[in-house]
Amino acid sequence: MVKHLQKLKLVAQQQRRLLTKVEQRRAKLICKLEEQLALAEALISGERYEPLRSVWTTTADGERVRIVRPKRVRPWYWLNAAGCFFSVYYGSKLLKLDGEMTAVSLEDRSELPNTIRAIIEAVRAGELDLAIEEVAEKSIPDASLSRLRREL
Repeated sequence: MVKHLQKLKLVAQQQRRLLTKVEQRRAKLICKLEEQLALAEALISGERYEPLRSVWTTTADGERVRIVRPKRVRPWYWLNAAGCFFSVYYGSKLLKLDGEMTAVSLEDRSELPNTIRAIIEAVRAGELDLAIEEVAEKSIPDASLSRLRREL
């Protein structure tokens, strides 16, 4: 009997593609910001933005089937008499952008896409890493959080 694996050169090696926690959190926030960008662009152009997602459901026969449904995306911007404002969320928590500031004030809603693009670039550059860590690591004791701040 011929063993096919004997013909190959085998090594004990693994491919490392794991992202650090910081990189994973940045990627998650950028993904959500890109959804907000698409939502804002649809608002400006007067279109409706409805991304789709696939979910599993059980039919009346008891059979499990996969269907496509609209995904609910809540806007992070709001309009009022004072103008347009945009906040950034990580999960359900509001991020502090600078000190205690939690929103960006805009003159008009047409500025939303450029503002969101600027925030995406800030996330890529690591400018919001500390704010993301504070929100994501709420359960960490203060001593561990201060050590984490020094590492960043």
